[in-house]
Amino acid sequence: MIGGALVPSLGRYILVEQSGKKVKRIFFSEEPPDESSDLAEEIVAHLEKGAPCPEAELDLSGCTAFQTEIYSLVRSIPRGRTMTYGEVAAQARRPGAARAVGRAMASNPFAVLVPCHRVVGRKGSGGYFWGKEMKEKLLRLERAVQRPPHGWATVFEQRMDK
Repeated sequence: MIGGALVPSLGRYILVEQSGKKVKRIFFSEEPPDESSDLAEEIVAHLEKGAPCPEAELDLSGCTAFQTEIYSLVRSIPRGRTMTYGEVAAQARRPGAARAVGRAMASNPFAVLVPCHRVVGRKGSGGYFWGKEMKEKLLRLERAVQRPPHGWATVFEQRMDK
């Protein structure tokens, strides 16, 4: 089953594919879904109103052990903050694996719930499966809804302010 909801500030729909209770994938679309989805509505509330990130059982059966580990780390990046690909690799005790982290982010099937948009390059926002513009919109939206603690600037903010 694929259901979804409109994310007004992004001008796109967030679609959720589920099999039973397990989430197979979450993705953006310009086309409206055939039906609504409670999880998609929760994701919209998370993005637009700062509601807590919804809990969902992700179907990681198609992911490698490395991807699963990296997705778990990325899920711990707080809203309004970013980490570089290298920082994620270092936190996974795999210094020098920044490119592998980038590949894991590029194949992330769980947009927003595994917030790969929060993983950025050293010199800018970096790539994003849904496009650099969408990545930057998501980061701006998160900053607008909830700012990082005073005195703390994300790598993304530092690059965008230059």
